[in-house]
Amino acid sequence: MTTEKLAKITKAGLVMERGIMSFAIWVDYEDGSSQCVGGYALDAYSKIKQTRVGTEYGCEIIRRLLTELGVNDFHEMVDKKVWVIIDSDRDVIGIRSLFVDSGNRSKGVMFKQIGDEYFGCDYDNG
Repeated sequence: MTTEKLAKITKAGLVMERGIMSFAIWVDYEDGSSQCVGGYALDAYSKIKQTRVGTEYGCEIIRRLLTELGVNDFHEMVDKKVWVIIDSDRDVIGIRSLFVDSGNRSKGVMFKQIGDEYFGCDYDNG
């Protein structure tokens, strides 16, 4: 079972931490608490190239987040209101724009679901 919490984005961007590219979206919840959403690796290690390389998953997550929130870059997400989707273990599994902002009834950007679509790729082939 999932729940949704209303939140306002206070900061968003792509980040490099210890050589791993990820995204971070900081939110303030209606109840007064705050959280950083994201942290999923958008790249992967290639044994052949012996370095980290971009992935289809990473590009797709970025593309879907920008599309869902109707922005051209992550910095434009600031002040957007979103639903943060939380699973029964209280883990954030996605975010969704508000209908009043987007005009569509999206199911949101579901991080694990997108991962399931792309993690079968073999990033060691090039």
